[in-house]
Amino acid sequence: MTFIHHLYGGLQFDSPQRTILAVVFSAVFAVTYLAYRLGTTMRWARAIFWSLVYAFWVAAVGLFEGGFNHALFVVLRLLDAQALINNLYPVDGDARISDDVLFQGTGVLTLVTAVLLATTPAWPRKPPTSGNGRRPTVDSGVR
Repeated sequence: MTFIHHLYGGLQFDSPQRTILAVVFSAVFAVTYLAYRLGTTMRWARAIFWSLVYAFWVAAVGLFEGGFNHALFVVLRLLDAQALINNLYPVDGDARISDDVLFQGTGVLTLVTAVLLATTPAWPRKPPTSGNGRRPTVDSGVR
């Protein structure tokens, strides 16, 4: 989501910095994916993977970029809280660049994606099944 958001913003608003960020995010995604793949067998890779997921993708990109720069800005605009917007966001800052629905929408979806990513590991998993496709039964030990 953040790749699309920054590439679109870079092209739409003639902002090479955003286009460069789209490439940087792709590189970090590649490292995250590599750590994920290696994490099935290597403990250090799992640590790198989870560190990147929570510190970079959830906190930096999701909460700050998507949450503060876009979601909060959009909510404040809808509430017509111009004084608060002026205090929180610089006049030439990223959030104020436009009312472009696709740009602001993909920015907000970055937050949504981060929230899903942050909460997914906590979701209950389906119990494993035995080789015959049935769930294993609990043996009480009483015969």
